[in-house]
Amino acid sequence: MNILISTQNFPPSAGGIQNYVYELALALHHRGAVVEVLCDAPKHEGQIAFDENLPIKVERVSGIKWFRRRKKAKRVEQWLKQPGQDKVLLCDSWKSLELINDSGLENCIVACLAHGMEFPAQPSPKRLERISAALQKADLVLANSSFTAERVKPFSPPKNSLQILLPGVSLPEPASTQDRDWAQNLTAEKSPVLITVGRLEQRKGQDKIIEIMPRVLQDYPDAVYLVAGSGPTEEALKEQVENLDLGKSVIFCGRVNDSQKSALLERSDLFLMPCRAVGDSVEGFGLVYLEAAMFGKASLAGRVGGAVDAVLDGETGLLCDGDNPIDVERVLRKMLSDPDACRELGQRAKVRAEQQFLWRNVAENILNLINRVK
Repeated sequence: MNILISTQNFPPSAGGIQNYVYELALALHHRGAVVEVLCDAPKHEGQIAFDENLPIKVERVSGIKWFRRRKKAKRVEQWLKQPGQDKVLLCDSWKSLELINDSGLENCIVACLAHGMEFPAQPSPKRLERISAALQKADLVLANSSFTAERVKPFSPPKNSLQILLPGVSLPEPASTQDRDWAQNLTAEKSPVLITVGRLEQRKGQDKIIEIMPRVLQDYPDAVYLVAGSGPTEEALKEQVENLDLGKSVIFCGRVNDSQKSALLERSDLFLMPCRAVGDSVEGFGLVYLEAAMFGKASLAGRVGGAVDAVLDGETGLLCDGDNPIDVERVLRKMLSDPDACRELGQRAKVRAEQQFLWRNVAENILNLINRVK
């Protein structure tokens, strides 16, 4: 099978979709497919060396956005005309499919990933028309959660094309001795250790955890909350911590690398991300819940968006109303009051992640879906 992945997002630039496309490309390669990646070429240190060390071919397209999108579409059309059988075009979103001439897609299976936020809940007539027209070119529209699938439906994907393909998770990078010591020193004499790893933005819910920490500390005075990541709400969160005099109980770790993330998750007792909807911004899935699960950690998640697929309520963690700090506190206290039950939730989360969500399993699932279309 010959697979061309057309994407706006690819490492070494950082981000959830970048990592998703990268891991999927490698997993498909390891499953025996001939994989090529056509992606944008942002200026990034180490990009050339990164591409050269991959087992797959990567072609980057530069230029301002308007020209770049058209150059990529033309390059896809050239690939479609090249000799070869069992061709599959996999687009990271409808935007990567939009400008491709559909007359060249007749002898190719077209799959389009759907992540959630690129499908607005209340689109303008023009946006509705644009997205619907792009999806009409797809044989498969692969939503990353049941929530995302519902977001896609109003855009009239072709009959029977819409399928749910839950994302994958990588085996975690082992923490270095240095990073383990760092995490240990960071949380010395603190317990329980609570953690959120993710972009600092409203919908992730770090602010709600900080809001309830003064009350939690009344019963768990040695508790500590680790906030790993960076983002637009960082200064507001730090100000919130200062106003609540939580400097010794809330620690901002900044942006962490994979080894540091592993060290922090090893050291933690519970993973917290009580996500909520903020306008049209909702968690499409929440891959970080699975990353925590790989360390046997139960999660507290918001009952919104794709988080309900990532965390099974009462089985691999507990769900709450992320908009309501009273409910967030209620669920957190329930978890803290029964450590043995939490450890059991965490072990079930780990088994589920290892059995269902490793990238090799995701690659097998997508290949099975493609073969059904043939």
